[in-house]
This record gives sequence, C-alpha cells and structure tokens, in this order.
Amino acid sequence: MFLFTYAILFSFMYITNKFNKICLLCRLCPIVNFACRISTAVMQNKQFSGFNMKDYMNYIRPFVHYQNNTKYKSFNFSLLSYNVLAQELLEKNAFLYDWSDVRVLEWNYRRQLLLNEIKRFNADIICFQEVQESHLSWFFKKLSDLGYNGVYKKRTNAHSDGCAIYYKNDKFTLKEKVTVEYNQPGVNVLDRDNVGIVLRLSPRQYDEENIIVSTTHILYNKKRHDIKLAQVHLLLAEIERVSYKGVGDRNIPEYYPIILTGDFNLEPNTAVYDFLINGALYYSNLQKPTLWSQNNQSGRSDMGNELIPKSLGITEYSQHSDILELRKNNNNKRQINDGLYSKLYHSERKNEQLLSSSLPEFKSGTGNVYHNLKFSSVYNNNKSCSTYHDRWTIVDYIFYTNNNLKLRTLMKLPNVAECQPILAMPNKVSPSDHLPLFAKFSYQIK
Repeated sequence: MFLFTYAILFSFMYITNKFNKICLLCRLCPIVNFACRISTAVMQNKQFSGFNMKDYMNYIRPFVHYQNNTKYKSFNFSLLSYNVLAQELLEKNAFLYDWSDVRVLEWNYRRQLLLNEIKRFNADIICFQEVQESHLSWFFKKLSDLGYNGVYKKRTNAHSDGCAIYYKNDKFTLKEKVTVEYNQPGVNVLDRDNVGIVLRLSPRQYDEENIIVSTTHILYNKKRHDIKLAQVHLLLAEIERVSYKGVGDRNIPEYYPIILTGDFNLEPNTAVYDFLINGALYYSNLQKPTLWSQNNQSGRSDMGNELIPKSLGITEYSQHSDILELRKNNNNKRQINDGLYSKLYHSERKNEQLLSSSLPEFKSGTGNVYHNLKFSSVYNNNKSCSTYHDRWTIVDYIFYTNNNLKLRTLMKLPNVAECQPILAMPNKVSPSDHLPLFAKFSYQIK
C-alpha cells in the first residue's frame, strides 16, 4: 500500500516538475529513499527502453540556421561552451544527483561521453567550466590529439576546478591571454574564488584581425546577486581592456568582436542579466540579496551608491581608470602592456611592481554601472533550459557583439516541456548536469 501511494506521489511530482520536494523526503526517510531509488531505476529503464534518449535529445536540440548575405570576406568558425561538472563537486553534492544511476556518475564513464561530444561538435573554440585540476592532463592530452591548444585557470585558494578555453591550432593563433580573479583582498563584495579567462585570438588566414573570447563561472549563491554583479563588472573591465582597438569617428571607442560564454548562474529575469544585455543598471535602490526593487521585499538593505571601492581603479563604465589615462596620453591607442597598469590583485603577479602608483580622478559612487560592449545573446528565448536548479531553467549563455560578427547557426536549447522526459542529469547520454551550448559565427573582414 505504501509503495502504491508513493508511486502516485512520484508520478505527480514528475508531471508537475517538483522533484526538489520529494528529494527532501527521500533524504529524511530511508524507506522513501529506497522506494525512490527503485522507482527511479524503473523509470530510467523505461525511459531508455521505450525510446532512444540520444535520438530524443537530438530531436529537441535541432540546429537553427540564419542567412547572412554579405559583400565582405568572411571567416567562419564554431564555438562550444560547456559546464562539464567537476567530479569532486559531484561527489561533494551527491544528494543533487539522487535521480541519476550511480554508474553514470563515475568519471571514467562521464569522460568518455564527454570526449564523444567534443568529437561530435568538432568546434573551433571550446569554453569549459568546472574543469577539475586533477583531470587537466586528461583534457589536454585528448584535446591536443584533436588539434587543440588551451589555457586553464583554476579557482583561487583551495578549490579544485576552474575554467578553460581551447582553440584549434590550425585555425587560430593566441595573441594574448588574461586570467581574472574575482577574489580581491579586503573587498567584501569580491571575496569569492570564481575566475574568468579572456583570450585574444587571431585567425591564421587573417593575421591582422582579432577575436576576443572569454569564459567564466559566476558565483552560484542565489542570495548574493550583489557579488554576481561585482564579478561581472570586473570581468567586463578586463574584456574592455583586451578588446579595445582605438577610437573611430566622433571619438567613439572601437572594439574587436567579442564572444563571452559561461555558466553565469543568472536567469534572464535578473538585474545582472539585464546589465549584460542593456549595458546599464541603476543599482542604488536595489536590495543586496536579489537586486530586486525595494517594494518587492521591504525591510532589506539596499545597495547604496558604491558597488566596488574606488581603490580598484574601475570606473562605473567598467573600464580601468589608469588605462583610460594611458590611452589619452598615447593618442587613444592601446598599449600592449596596459595590464600592468591595472589595480586588480592577481595571485600570479603579486610580486610584480605595477607601473602606476596613483589613481587618476574619475567619477564613482553614483549608484550606476555601465559598459560599452553591446552584447546580444545567442539564446535569447527566456523559455530555454540549460540545467536543472530545483527546476529546469537557463543559466548558461553565449553572448556576442554584433560588430563584424554574425550568428550563422545555433543548436537549440529545449523548453521546460521538452525537458520533462529527461529524468536525471547526468544520464546515459549526457555526461553533465548542464547542456552544451553550440554556435557558428561569421567574422566579416572589412
């Protein structure tokens, strides 16, 4: 009788997408936990025997193509962005994967699926999040055999995973690499160990051209959107520095094409996502935990007028103040060693002498934050899903700038209804708890 009642409850939870509530019941009651695992195994076996899950995933994730007629020469390339789920994080948070068959959670099983996916996509650029440091030699060996070179940045302090960007050697030359650490000593809103990478890549057939590729993994904590905003603000300052070309007509800054990817732990209805897309955010009266307006949660403290301290040297326009001064003194041209003028702390250069000792005057403490990079999102459908966080949602993105960079193809993300047959991730065909993002671009050479 109990198992019959549980089966009804399980079916209801499955249909209504409320697994998080029943998972709590599983952890509190051993009998329910046992029944849960039996039901999960039965459902998964039925899931994979009733139809081919691999075919189903391909069905709900078709390629969408766009027409891009142009009179200019074009350089075409593809990009994959993927949170691959670090094994240590999986094992530390095993309760999140109660619905997965334990066999598919083993690294030896997952890494073979992951390698198969990498080969299938055959992307020219790959951006990874949650690459475990102890697995780095495996990644580099396998990807080197496939013709890739790469850059890795581990999260700071005691963490075991980080971000990586790989690119095909026969297609790109690495001109510049920057790793970004969001943990800035003495800054409360920047006290987490998340990191980012920014690369300047040059197409081998157009050596004078440059494409900026960046990836990051932003803080997960749902209650600290103030930290998320500060981390994004910091990363954009570094992207702005590396992508800067000079000034054009009417003294307007010009930038190389930019692609920014990663696990941002942001949904499309959040203030930080709006900032990325719209280039402006007035945060002064928003609440610290969520960056919602005060009338949504009265009594919470607001952000105030200063997001990060002026001592970091980053203006409200997500630019380095010292580097703006350097440009002004050099006919608005970029100096290739301008990173040495940054005031940001970095653990790998802590013994270096910075080239500037005092900050130029700049406007700060206005309660506003901006950027000039004009991003579009490859996945601009708010109903798309890339992972399961208590419910199916999207937190992974590929952003790009439209200057000379056109979207040719994307691999569609499923919506919530299409995700319902996917009982668990990782599973027998998906090695991570995130779906991979894939797009093709055309760089127009003018």
